Amino acid sequence: MAESPDQLPQDDAAEAPRRGASARFDVSGGPGTEAAMRQAMDPANQSLGEALRLSYRVLQLGILVLVAVFLLSGFQTVQEGQTGVKTVFGRIEGAPGAEAVTPGLQPFWPYPVGEIVRLPQKDAVELNREFWPRFKDGATTLEAATAAALPDDPIRPGQDGSLITADGDLAHVRIAAEFTVDDAVRTLGEFRPESLRELVRRALARGMVLVAAEYTLAELLETRDGPEQSLRLKAQAQLDAMGAGVRLGTVTIPEKIAPLAIRNVFGRVQEARENAKLSLEKAQQEANSILVGMAGPGWAEILDLVQRYEVELGKGDLASADRVMAELGARLEGEGSVGQTSAIIARAQAYRATLRATLGKEVGRLSGLAPSFRENPAQLVRKLWLDALREVLASQTAEVVASPDRGGAVRLGFESSPEVMQRRRDDELERRKREAAVDPMAGSFQLGSRQIMIDAPGRRLNREAEKGFGRD
Repeated sequence: MAESPDQLPQDDAAEAPRRGASARFDVSGGPGTEAAMRQAMDPANQSLGEALRLSYRVLQLGILVLVAVFLLSGFQTVQEGQTGVKTVFGRIEGAPGAEAVTPGLQPFWPYPVGEIVRLPQKDAVELNREFWPRFKDGATTLEAATAAALPDDPIRPGQDGSLITADGDLAHVRIAAEFTVDDAVRTLGEFRPESLRELVRRALARGMVLVAAEYTLAELLETRDGPEQSLRLKAQAQLDAMGAGVRLGTVTIPEKIAPLAIRNVFGRVQEARENAKLSLEKAQQEANSILVGMAGPGWAEILDLVQRYEVELGKGDLASADRVMAELGARLEGEGSVGQTSAIIARAQAYRATLRATLGKEVGRLSGLAPSFRENPAQLVRKLWLDALREVLASQTAEVVASPDRGGAVRLGFESSPEVMQRRRDDELERRKREAAVDPMAGSFQLGSRQIMIDAPGRRLNREAEKGFGRD
């Protein structure tokens, strides 16, 4: 059975269906057959050639576009606040000292030939878990964790962070720090960009361990700026030793606490210390107020002179003590003396004038009695004694009692009348008023028993310090 030209052989039809032929070439043999064949194929070859040429043009255009996109991909933008370097096959490019890129559009080789590695110019890190305790379940705040802590609760290494202080106690802290990349070439030449923050964290952690070893627990918790400054210096030294090219900025320790189990007790101790400081400051203020009221704003100089005088007198250097006393007297009696010191000195000067007037009268009286004493001492003494007795007996408050002279022991009982006792009290009060009116220092300047010496210097009463208590 003859096969139809529109049908495929049986074997090919079983493999895959094909569409029918759209053209039929009948070439008969004979002269010119080959030429006729070429002539029949020319339109098809031309169509195929045009299609190939068009595809090649499109391919060329695509390649050019890809090359342009590839080259333009090297243009990258460095944002403000960023720094970095350019690398070619991983090697940093650029003139010495000018390797770091500046913010803006940066033309460079595309990846993987070239790459612009960027870093933030400034960044910050926090250490919230390295030296901080783990709270119990249900405790969300520090106060709640402190209240739930028990004295026998252990601090578990690896779970609870802590520091060992100089006195062997434990402490917990949190740290916050800011840093700046000063030398991006050094930083990226030694470390990967993603490891920079961890590098700073480790330097701060190491520095904090060293700082805690220098302070006792109380000092670490109470000192405000000292530990932070020391931490910054030690952490910066670690970063410089590693060649990190990083400079630390502000370093703070926002939270510092004792172990939770003793935090309550330690808080009461801290409160007591603060109260003691307040009491001490108040006492110092009161002392300054008293000293200023007594000697004026220059009380420190006067106090220094008093202390120098006591030192020189204690050493037995009487000449130096006399010089200091003279300087102190000039300072107290000068025009710059103010406060109660001026009033006391004025009263002392008035008392000195009164003593001079009183002693002048006594000196005149004794000068008048001197010739009689030299002529007949016993008679003068008897006369003075009789005058004193007469003066005493003439007083309205004096009572005279006579006893019989029968020999032997005589027992007498005395009882003054109420009228006489009242008169005595009135006379004594009147006497004191008269003395106070005449002598402004009466009653305020008296010698004590240990300051009354027979045939020896007593209390110093003159500025020249010629005599006084404590002198040999």
